[in-house]
Amino acid sequence: MILVLGGTSATHKAVEGLRGKDFIITLATDYGEREFRLRYPDNVMKIRFSEETMENFIRNRHVAEIIDTTHPHAAEITATAKTVADRCAIPYTSLVRKTEEIEETDLVHVFSGYEEAAGFLREADFRRILFTTGSNNIHLFKEFAHIGWVRILPYEKSIEKCVQSGFERSRIIAMQGPFTTEFNAALCRELGAGCVVSKNSGEGSGFKEKLNACLMLKIHFVVINPPEEEADR
Repeated sequence: MILVLGGTSATHKAVEGLRGKDFIITLATDYGEREFRLRYPDNVMKIRFSEETMENFIRNRHVAEIIDTTHPHAAEITATAKTVADRCAIPYTSLVRKTEEIEETDLVHVFSGYEEAAGFLREADFRRILFTTGSNNIHLFKEFAHIGWVRILPYEKSIEKCVQSGFERSRIIAMQGPFTTEFNAALCRELGAGCVVSKNSGEGSGFKEKLNACLMLKIHFVVINPPEEEADR
């Protein structure tokens, strides 16, 4: 059996090459499980791995290879998979999307972490900000909840995290992407956003379309890169 650590568009590309083979796609969230089960009803399981549970899973299910198609910022699961694959003496293959090479300009600002990006937003004093970084770290931007909107996946737990971080429900946009440049631009116009905040999520994630929308509107784009050890994986 092949273990596919899933959750992104890269997962679908990996599965295309596994036709006729025994594989299982694991997802860490209820939302991910539901979405992928619609397409692969017999090959999906929700599980949040630790090193111990992954090692037991591999041994009990006779996994012969791990294929990593997780998010570029999902460093913990990638580190776990590499460690366990080495311990179990099975191949580890990374198909994680490569992050985009971004050149900083007067409107494009690149940071290596959330705290650094928050510091920039604090000093810049924007009046309206659109956050598209997901919900896991949205609490780090809670001080901007009164001037910000957050666009997240339509997942109950994601919405709750935003509410707990101080965002009114009227400022939460729960939609499934990726989105076109034109859609992003229209949303920014509607909100009057002067800045969009995004993770560098790599090719095919909708990241480039957000960047292009900001360039089109001549508004600021704040990029959060994964740490170097993640970007190199």
